[in-house]
This record gives sequence, structure tokens and C-alpha cells, in this order.
Amino acid sequence: MTVSRRTFIKGLAASGAAMTVSTPVIANSESSTSNPRSRPENAPNLLIVFPDEMRAHALQFMGEDPSITPNLNKFAKQSKVMTQMASNYPLCSPFRGMFMTGQYPVRNGITGNAHDYGGKVGIDLSPYAKCWSDVLKSLDYSTGYIGKWHLDAPYEPFIESYNNPMEGRYWNEWAAPDRRHGFDFWYSYGTYDLHLKPMYWANDTPRDKPIYIDQWGPEHEADMAIKFLKNENNQFRDNSKPFALVVSMNPPHSPYDQVPKKYLDAYQGKTSKELNTRPNVQWDTEYQEGYGPQYFKEYMAMVNGVDEQFGRIVDELEKQGLADNTLVVFFSDHGSCLGANGQATKNNPYEESMRVPMMFRLPGKIKPGTDDALMSAPDIYPTILGLLGLSEWIPDSVEGTDLADRVVTGKGDTANSQLYLFIPYGEPSFGKRGVRTKTHTLVIDRQDGQPLKYTLYDNVNDPYQMKNIAKENMPLIEKLIKEELTPWLEKTGDSWRATEFITATTNKLNKTISTCKEK
Repeated sequence: MTVSRRTFIKGLAASGAAMTVSTPVIANSESSTSNPRSRPENAPNLLIVFPDEMRAHALQFMGEDPSITPNLNKFAKQSKVMTQMASNYPLCSPFRGMFMTGQYPVRNGITGNAHDYGGKVGIDLSPYAKCWSDVLKSLDYSTGYIGKWHLDAPYEPFIESYNNPMEGRYWNEWAAPDRRHGFDFWYSYGTYDLHLKPMYWANDTPRDKPIYIDQWGPEHEADMAIKFLKNENNQFRDNSKPFALVVSMNPPHSPYDQVPKKYLDAYQGKTSKELNTRPNVQWDTEYQEGYGPQYFKEYMAMVNGVDEQFGRIVDELEKQGLADNTLVVFFSDHGSCLGANGQATKNNPYEESMRVPMMFRLPGKIKPGTDDALMSAPDIYPTILGLLGLSEWIPDSVEGTDLADRVVTGKGDTANSQLYLFIPYGEPSFGKRGVRTKTHTLVIDRQDGQPLKYTLYDNVNDPYQMKNIAKENMPLIEKLIKEELTPWLEKTGDSWRATEFITATTNKLNKTISTCKEK
């Protein structure tokens, strides 16, 4: 695990005491973002477009899935493509929390999806977190957010909408004005999956009166983004200031039937089975209703639709003369397995779930090409600020690494591995932890009172991860635990350790004995 001096120092502080899920670490009063400062002259604009659940394989130029993405293909030729970008916790809210705070889930407290789970469990983005959008707002950027947010837990009285309830839980919630982290223009929702009839809360929309639209979500969000860029009569932003705009599209997230017919027509006469030829897809597995490889054609159609809408937004940048001074970033929060290795969607360590697109474009500064540096979700925040020329404003609370120099020059040390997490609700000492390197993926499952379960894949010789080679490679596992996983856990304040037979009863007994000894 290779880290910078700043990261190493912060890691020492984090490892001083074992932590469970904690209050987010907030930049202190002496941090570089606490006092207003003037931004550099001619500071670049920022445009972020990120669809939900779009795996890296879905990019046509990657040569894997049969998608049709001409706009992303063109954009890739103009960008630095990070081919090994990973979603460390491939689930909506945890990724979004890492992206917004630059912290790993144990530190920022977003250790699962934001929903009520039978009563609010406090999994949401703290209003006190120092997000990158807060930094840009403090530097007098005009800011906007369009689309899915999914960083606020629902509360009673629950909002009446699709997803409320779903699977016995309430999901959709607005973000109150004081929880929007510096975004001036707001046109968003929590999590709402009727893509053909989306809903939104605008700046002044009451919580109980969301806006419903009869239009495919990504198309409508592209329309709104185009209006933001045109900014007629200064309706959306201050033209005298640089802007930062996020467009967070929900597709290709399920439900898969929520896609316009015109995108399906590209696959007329083809079945999902004919299109999805990955050898690790398990067609005979029983999947949850509405999920599985039989929806691959619809998934591809949604990917193609996202590509078209992305192209419209980027084209508008050109029309408005903004492209040369705008950093454009494209990524996704996680992928989807669609039957690969018997998995329906995400929240697992397989490549189809973890590996996501990541592209940066800034003409005249970023030389187009590819880079296989191991980039992680918390790295996005500091890297974006670095590419905007704002590295000195990165708060001390950020755990991610600023890879701006790497993106620009292709040189510099990067991490040897990426952390993987799955944290059960209310049980941060259990669940799964692991690391992904350029050659292997290691995952360790720690359950109460059970022996550890090891999974190890050789991603070079077994790219579809069909053979678990853990049993015959324990020396390699021990090396990965010692040199990669344990340092990650210490750096991120995670109390999880690769130890066996530690039961809740034993933990309580140990605490009692320790207390008695102290007395």
C-alpha cells in the first residue's frame, strides 16, 4: 500500500485507537477551507456526470459488452481514462458518501444505503461534513446538483412515492435546504426508480409536494443541465463566476423495463442471452424478481440512452464556448453483475460490480490516454480539487489521495491496492473486508462465532473470477493481509480484523474483565 506523506500522517492519527462507525471527521477550524479565500483567476468550471450502476464493461470502447456508446467513445479519446477505477463499497449511498466527503465509510458514517430500515438508523450524510461542494461554494463557485442524491435517510411522516415502501423499507427522501452542502441550484430526489415518470424537489419545493415529470429521467436531467449551461437571464447561476454542476442519472439502475423503446430497438431480434456472452453468467440461478441476466438487453438499452444524453450535455458545453475551461468528469457509483457469478446486481467484490468508468477531460491540461493506476472512490474529491488548481483547499478530513499529478503527467506513486468493504447494519466488526490489486482480489468474510471465509481470485489468469484459489494460496493471503488490508483498516479507522471466533458474548466478557482489572 503506497501512500503520500499527507495520507501517511493522517493514517497514523486514525490508527491511534480502534474505531467503529463514528461521527464524521470534520475539517478543524484551522483547515484551509475555514476562511473565505479568493480562488485563482480563470479557475476552471466543473461538470460531473455520473449514472448509477454502470459498470466499466458497459463502455463500448472497452470491447466487452455489446453497448452502443458513440458519445462516450469520442469523449474517451479526449480524456484520461482510468481503467482500474474501483467502487470500494459498490452500493449507492456508501459510494456517494465517499465521493462527497473523500472519506471511507467507517469515517463518514455512511456504512450502508440510506433508508429507514424499520426506523431511522442514522445512515446519511452529516450536515457538518466538509464536502468538496462546500469547498467550491466557499471559493465563490456557482453550484448546481441535478438528479439522484440518496444521502438522506427517510423519516416520519414518510413521503408518499414509489420506493416508499419497497421491500419493507422506506427509501425516498428529500434533502432539506440546510443539508445540500453548498449547492445553489437544486433539482434532485433521494432514490426514486420510476425512470419514465421521475420526480424532483427544486430549490423551494416543499417536502410533501415534489414535482412529477412525464419524460425519461436522463433525458429530462440533460434538458435541465443544458438550461443550466445556457443560463438565459442568469436564471440558474451567476455568469461572472465559475460553475460546478453535477448530473446524477439513475439509469441503468433497475427497474430495467423503464427505458424508452427507441433504445431497445437497437437490439431488435436479439435476446439477452444472445447479447450477454460472459462465461461466468449463471442463467439457471434463481434471482430476485425483476433482476438477473434476462434483463441484460434492457440494461444495455439504458446504457445507450445515458450515452446519448451525456453527448447532448457535452455538446452544449461546446455551443456555449465553455468546453476549453471546463473539467468534465464521468464515472459511476458501482456496476452490476447481471448474473455474473450468480449475482443479480451490485454490493459484491466481482469485477462487474466493483470496476466502474472514470474519465477526466480538461483541454490543454490533461493529455488524453489511459492509466491503470488503482484509483478509489475517496480519491475523486481531492483529485478534482487538484485538477481545478485548488489542492491547498483540500481539508485535512479527506482520506483519499490527490491523483491530479498522475492524471496530468501519468507519473507518480499510487496505491498498490484498493480497499473493499461490506458492513452489515449495526455490526461494523463483522461483514466483509478485502483488497483488490492489479493481479488479485481477496475478500474475507467475518461472521460472529464462525471461522473466517477466504475468497481469492487471480484476475490475470482468471479474469471472470470463476475459481476461488484461496485454499492453495494462504501465504499470499497472509501477505495481502499484512501489507495491504491491515494498513487500510488502520488508515480508515476500521475496527474489523481478520481474526476468528470472536463472539458478541466473548466481546462483552472481555470488556467486563478489562473493567475489573482497571478497578
